[in-house]
Amino acid sequence: MNKLLIITAIFFSFLYSAQSFARLSANNTGWAPVDTYAETRIKNLKVLFLEVQGSQGLQMDRWSITFRVNGPITNGIKNFPPQKLKYQFSYLTYIGAGNGTPPSASNMSLNTLQLPFQIAKSYFVQQSNYNLGINDYFSINLNYDVIIEGGAYLEEYSSWTNFKVNMIMELRNSIGDLMSQVPVHFDLRIMPLGTPPQTPTYGIEFDANAQNVLLEFNTANDYANGLSKTQSRAFSTFSKTGYVVRVNTLNSNLVSITNKTLPVSAVRLTVKDNQSQAVTGNVTLSTAQQSVISSAAHTATKFFDTTYSTQPNDPTFFNKSPEQYSGTLIYTMIPQ
Repeated sequence: MNKLLIITAIFFSFLYSAQSFARLSANNTGWAPVDTYAETRIKNLKVLFLEVQGSQGLQMDRWSITFRVNGPITNGIKNFPPQKLKYQFSYLTYIGAGNGTPPSASNMSLNTLQLPFQIAKSYFVQQSNYNLGINDYFSINLNYDVIIEGGAYLEEYSSWTNFKVNMIMELRNSIGDLMSQVPVHFDLRIMPLGTPPQTPTYGIEFDANAQNVLLEFNTANDYANGLSKTQSRAFSTFSKTGYVVRVNTLNSNLVSITNKTLPVSAVRLTVKDNQSQAVTGNVTLSTAQQSVISSAAHTATKFFDTTYSTQPNDPTFFNKSPEQYSGTLIYTMIPQ
């Protein structure tokens, strides 16, 4: 029986072909000044330049571009929380014939949602159906806004010294080979003017041991009966106002290092109140936000258990390559 893993981390290897090329580069159009406590959007701050030439044989029929934060976002004194920063696709331009069809956000399968910065990889493009297996030259510019979340928290990071945002971006082909890896960076200056807004006090915090989930298929019974992983007191909340907690996956598939996929919908999430053991949410994972908690105000910390599970005899997992598959699940707390 094949052994199948689903995990939330993945490691990278490096491969480059000198015969023909498919490569990625990036540049900034400026820097990111924050002078308000409201949300700040820096239009087209980051431009990704993807070029291919004579890429036949490089398996560029289903390609991916990822990004991840590389080290602390720091001004030398404080570290800025990466999840407060987001990318969002703006527009694209191109040169060359490509595969004969003009590229667009839709036919390239670009992720046009806001993409939070994180240490784990996130996808600009996940296994695009836009085939780049061509004999001649083709290039495309992908322009991205950088969004800085607003709020009173910005006061803590106000400084005349810029924060350095360092990232790694990667281009991989359909079998997971690394075609190109590029370090990128930009400067973030936080000097909000005026008085910090008065916002409801609320928060959500995950236990460090609950931030990585492993479901492992080892035996025939694992496939026949399904797998289940429960984490007691996985996260906690507090709030001076009513709130909901919603979850969504960053992408529609779990992906292996060789670009094999599993749909995230093969995994269910159940959330329970740790004290009463009442189920507060039971959802099939999806890129759509789904509510798993709806609560009145409580200033005392409340803990919740999570259970990730698969269905018995789910054909999704049969005859799959025995690899590690990973994805990212986002929990969002929204005051009401």
